[in-house]
Amino acid sequence: MFEKIKTIIFDLDGTLIDSSRGVIAATNYALESLGVEARSDDEIKGYIGHPLDEMFPAFCDKPLTELKAKFQEKARDTVVASAIALAGVDETLRSIKKAGYTMGIATTKFSHHTKGTIDKLGWREIFMALTSGDEVEHVKPAPDIILLAMKRLGAKPEETIMVGDTVNDIKAAQEACIKVIAVRSPFGNDDLGKYSPDILLDSFSELTRILSIEK
Repeated sequence: MFEKIKTIIFDLDGTLIDSSRGVIAATNYALESLGVEARSDDEIKGYIGHPLDEMFPAFCDKPLTELKAKFQEKARDTVVASAIALAGVDETLRSIKKAGYTMGIATTKFSHHTKGTIDKLGWREIFMALTSGDEVEHVKPAPDIILLAMKRLGAKPEETIMVGDTVNDIKAAQEACIKVIAVRSPFGNDDLGKYSPDILLDSFSELTRILSIEK
């Protein structure tokens, strides 16, 4: 199925990293700043990997612009600081890179969080393009971020796959007319099988097997 694949585009949160502690802190800071009761960790984790435009309206009816501004105010100090690689991800990424694939990031995160996280984890040499939510008009499930990443990577649709952990990753990849591998998130926020990814994996480390890469 993936014999022609040369380029792999990855989601970030829930696929490669866990920055949930920082996201939870920034979310509750925003809510409490506008007089709204804090939400539980599990409630917030259910929205990680999804746009803030989806999360905040589910929690309250306060102005979205103000909530997002307060979130970013706190997130500058918490998101990158809390980011850690998920189990098996670093080794798997390096094996894929060694096998000759071109790799990029397509995430709803803001650019400074994306770049800060990649630098913190020592992945700058792994990814040839970083594409973030503040660089496009419409975030996932729209295909804009993926299409921009493909443009930066010089990638052809028939030679590209997306790897992500949410329904929005699957839908965005399908809209971009590329294959998609879904990986079950540690946050367990979507029933991914319902959305017809090309492959659904239980762990990120399975990618080397799917791509026939020797570790």
